Amino acid sequence: ISAFNQLSPTSQAQGSAVLETIMPKSTARPNVTAVSKVLFDSSKELPSGSGLDSTYNFGIHSFVQDLLNAGQYCPLTLFTNQNMERLHREGHSLKRSKVHVNGVSHHLLDLSQFENELDLDPLSWQEAYQRYLTWIEDIGDASSLKRWTTHFTTLSKDEAVRKNFRAIIEFDVETRQNYALR
Repeated sequence: ISAFNQLSPTSQAQGSAVLETIMPKSTARPNVTAVSKVLFDSSKELPSGSGLDSTYNFGIHSFVQDLLNAGQYCPLTLFTNQNMERLHREGHSLKRSKVHVNGVSHHLLDLSQFENELDLDPLSWQEAYQRYLTWIEDIGDASSLKRWTTHFTTLSKDEAVRKNFRAIIEFDVETRQNYALR
């Protein structure tokens, strides 16, 4: 094309005339309205799972709910795909500790069996907070969901996560711990 553009106007006209004689005429596009069978029909679709929670079709494990009910902190590490699957597959064999809260005895999941949430990598942190938000949506009210969605959206700006992830996760953990302890 660049060579064609460098030709004189007369040479371009002659070249175009030659190309028109040797190039096949383009055929008209087929009429797609004549297709008699509908290929996609939304009435036959099934709803799919929402968000990351559908990865293994596991909901939030009852041990996490037990921590919340006892007023204990729920670290994000429990919300990763790997740990949620572990809770569902191995929950019966995971260590639980007896904890007394306000004179009531609870047998709660021993969190020492899980990695420290400050050691999460950025992708695992984002995966976990997405499942955490799904949980908040299920158990909380609209203002709680909005608060935590805003919290995580603000913290998860691409550039900030890339440059300051350690500071971001420390702030996130401290904020959620303070919120849980109130």
